[in-house]
Amino acid sequence: MVVMKRITLLVVGGTGEATPADPTVPVRGLLRCVVDDLDPRFDARWVAYPASYGPVPVPDGPSFADSVAAGVASLRGAVEDIDGPWAVIGYSQGCVVIREMLADNPSRIPEAIGLVADPHQPAGCVRGCDGYGVAGPGRPLPDVPTMWIGDRDDVICNASPDSLVRDIADLTRTLTTTHPGAWVTMMLRAVRTGALQNARATSFRPTQWRRDVRRLAVAAREIRGYLPGTLRIGPVAMRNPTGGRHVAYATDRSDDDAALTGCAALAAWLQVVATAHLGPVAVDTAPTFPPMSSARHADPAVLGDTG
Repeated sequence: MVVMKRITLLVVGGTGEATPADPTVPVRGLLRCVVDDLDPRFDARWVAYPASYGPVPVPDGPSFADSVAAGVASLRGAVEDIDGPWAVIGYSQGCVVIREMLADNPSRIPEAIGLVADPHQPAGCVRGCDGYGVAGPGRPLPDVPTMWIGDRDDVICNASPDSLVRDIADLTRTLTTTHPGAWVTMMLRAVRTGALQNARATSFRPTQWRRDVRRLAVAAREIRGYLPGTLRIGPVAMRNPTGGRHVAYATDRSDDDAALTGCAALAAWLQVVATAHLGPVAVDTAPTFPPMSSARHADPAVLGDTG
């Protein structure tokens, strides 16, 4: 038998999935589906932080920017407690936390990074995603094995280059109901100084207005994909067949031959990386997986409507 080694897997959830008081186990949120598919070589630990976007999920929550800063501090502390090899995975806002922490701490390098619905997802790293993350280019990641999981209809990781949703993301980073005046001041400063992704794509000329008709149509499609599959207005429920793309990674199949979900594909990839670095689980019992590329995504064209 081979002596089994272990790798610590830090898991950073998305908006609304964590609180600062969370214990390190069990793992919560969407990424629990990744952890549930891992073999005993992994010791998964949850990273506690506000996971807030202003008034979401609680009305007086910290801004996205402050939530990410708190997440960076929490993730840094979790890394400092590790003695041995480690990897890290994140979902949505959690991806931003991971990027910021690794950029600020270049001496602490993980064995692998997994990013699901990354708001800073680079163009072309996931097949079918022709755009890039709604928050624009992020801080650079270290040169280690990295896998992105994305959906072409998830605006968070695959917004069109001049998407109006980018303006929403840029203008709401510091949104909070506890300090509305400061948020308005920072928002106006961003507009005045052109510190927006779409600054060069926005003007008050007729040619721009004609182009904005297309941009509005694209933004409507992108927002529908982000909204739930069923929309409720009072007692009325309306079906949104193209919705729910941002939360579908645990249920929709990726486009690999094994027909894994996005989360299961990430788990399989992590185990391949673990085998390369740590060796197999045990003689004659190591799991085998189909060849994996550097990125996978849930492809609605393959899957059909799963809203």
